[in-house]
Amino acid sequence: MLGPLLFWLAVAVLAYHYVGYPIALAALAALRGRKDAGTGAPVADDRLPGVSLVISAYNEAEVIGRKIQNALDLDYPLEKLEVIVASDGSTDRTNEIVRGFADRGVVLHEYTPNRGKNLALNETMPRARGDVIVFTDANGMYEREAVRRLVQPFADPAVGSVCGELIYRNFNDNPIAEGYNRYWEIDQMQKRLESGLGCLLGANGSIFAVRKHLCRPIANDVCNDMVQPIWVAAAGHLCLYEPRAVSIEAGSRNLHDELKRRSRIIGRGIRGIRLVWPDIVARRAWLVGWELLSRKGLRYATPLWLAMMLVGCAIAPGAFYKALLVLQLAVYACVPIGFLARGGIVMRLVSPAVYFGIGALAAVLGWWKVLTGSELGRWQTAERPFETDAAAAPVEAGRK
Repeated sequence: MLGPLLFWLAVAVLAYHYVGYPIALAALAALRGRKDAGTGAPVADDRLPGVSLVISAYNEAEVIGRKIQNALDLDYPLEKLEVIVASDGSTDRTNEIVRGFADRGVVLHEYTPNRGKNLALNETMPRARGDVIVFTDANGMYEREAVRRLVQPFADPAVGSVCGELIYRNFNDNPIAEGYNRYWEIDQMQKRLESGLGCLLGANGSIFAVRKHLCRPIANDVCNDMVQPIWVAAAGHLCLYEPRAVSIEAGSRNLHDELKRRSRIIGRGIRGIRLVWPDIVARRAWLVGWELLSRKGLRYATPLWLAMMLVGCAIAPGAFYKALLVLQLAVYACVPIGFLARGGIVMRLVSPAVYFGIGALAAVLGWWKVLTGSELGRWQTAERPFETDAAAAPVEAGRK
């Protein structure tokens, strides 16, 4: 019957995405015998590569000073560390604050008007002096050893890109940040497994590194942290995950910000698949292609699988499917409840269902933005709670 067929087909796809794919990654990694990321031996200072730490910024006056100080305090030889701020049309005090660090070697690349993060990076990368470019955001605060640990794997000339670990510190007992950490733990587990194959699929914009000569100019409406590592992997270089290299950010403060952020990321990710696919096919990088479809492709298609489950249960006969239909509707009903609750005990009770529902809704909006040709290149700086929430909390103090 059509109803049960639709339901169980969708369940099978989601089961493969969340369970089958990680199992397949682990099995392949075991067969290939590669070591997991995070096992690189320490590298002496005289053998460390020159690094350009590129901080992307747009109206980041609230956090840019603390970010630059965080970069200058890193445990990395200062003579081998170039700190660059790529300011994309900032209209607040961002540029003024950065210039205040000029006597400490911080470089400001100022672009006007605001055009988009990737266009600013495209002009900045050729001007960077380091052999390795570390990409980061203004609100990501690094643990002191982060860059040293991030670049250690580059001692192997086969390594082309390395991604560190992003942790969303849950300041002020924020249920939105807590929900994203649960999602992020699953994502990090998949990163570790992909790294075991030497083929990490994408990175995170807060902390990842690429050899400078492998960086390519990139379209403005895709995710730089997704596309650059995929290009590197498709070209046959190793892409690894280094979980000991840690960047810490504060999570979104409310569901509206979280929905806006995730829908934009998904829209850019969908366009990113379209951008990298010709390279994957041309280079016959089938492992990269399989990972891309299994992890990103199926995730971005989540609204389709959920719709199939909903319709399947609605048209299937029997009390079993009707009970499943009610359960699905109850999960989706938690999303507006979460928006209305805005925290408190109610939000605590429904937060797992809310975060799942927000992810599905973000995917719908992401597809809508892609299909309607919405602008996804230029960025809007969200409210940054890090400075007020974390000013008194050292970055190394713990990972909540």
